[in-house]
Amino acid sequence: MTGQNDACEEKAGFGGTIPSRALSARRALFALACIGSVSCGGDDATGTPDDVDVAAGATAIVAIVNPVVNTPHTTGVPDELGDARDGLTVTARPGDSDVTADGVAVVGVAPGGIELDVSGASLAHTVQAEGDVVDAPVAFSGSAAAFFDNTPIRYAVSEASGAIFLDPSVPLADIEGHLAEDDRVVVLRPGTYVGSITITGKGTLLYGEDFLDRAVVIDGSVTAAGEEVRLRGLTITGDLTSRGNNFGISFSLVRGNVSITGNAGAFVRNVFCSETVVPSSNATLLDNYGVAPLEALPPVVCD
Repeated sequence: MTGQNDACEEKAGFGGTIPSRALSARRALFALACIGSVSCGGDDATGTPDDVDVAAGATAIVAIVNPVVNTPHTTGVPDELGDARDGLTVTARPGDSDVTADGVAVVGVAPGGIELDVSGASLAHTVQAEGDVVDAPVAFSGSAAAFFDNTPIRYAVSEASGAIFLDPSVPLADIEGHLAEDDRVVVLRPGTYVGSITITGKGTLLYGEDFLDRAVVIDGSVTAAGEEVRLRGLTITGDLTSRGNNFGISFSLVRGNVSITGNAGAFVRNVFCSETVVPSSNATLLDNYGVAPLEALPPVVCD
């Protein structure tokens, strides 16, 4: 495992010696670059999805085991929460298996009822449709497991479920037009999207592919004006602002300021580089750097 991790850290640009006080930040950045992949300690040898951002049309569960609970988290912590994160076998029945790296494992599944087994502790879940990607923070004690409130989080990111796939050649005004539609799912292909984006629809999802390589970059700010907006897998160079309730964001990096003024929502596995204000009521906040007790990452990530 150590040799695999070293190879991945070199791939991600972590070669050389680093002070111990920066080790946790290094590991977090390594996790963003390598979580769930075979070469970074994963154990998915079946040809099924093995990256955090699976290919469009694949069906997978992303298990985040024993995440760090951020200080503003207010929806409660399951009694099953423990400390173990690495080297845990996660198996979906029916489905595939993976081994956690920095708390994350990705398993291919099929639609329908499944049993998610975390090193012998089982959870039941129903995958609603082919092509769904599900983020599932799991509290695990060694003998029992439980999901956190406001999770698992479903992303219906397949064409069969009505998702629209766009690339950087599409004018920003057209992208915003789709993001003005209620319950619209917009998947951005890898590339840089120059300019700021405002999302006015309710229940709208903006989903970036290939976050393993931070491949979807919004070179500007993002404003979510509607209710129940969710983002996943984005690098935002400017500010992030949300005014509606039940906003959520996962597996994203925001270099500018973050101002979330609505209530509730789920925030999972993000990096917030600058001043950050998140909800203080009915909010689920797990594994977010830049939100206490996790410090913001060093300039290699945030600049």
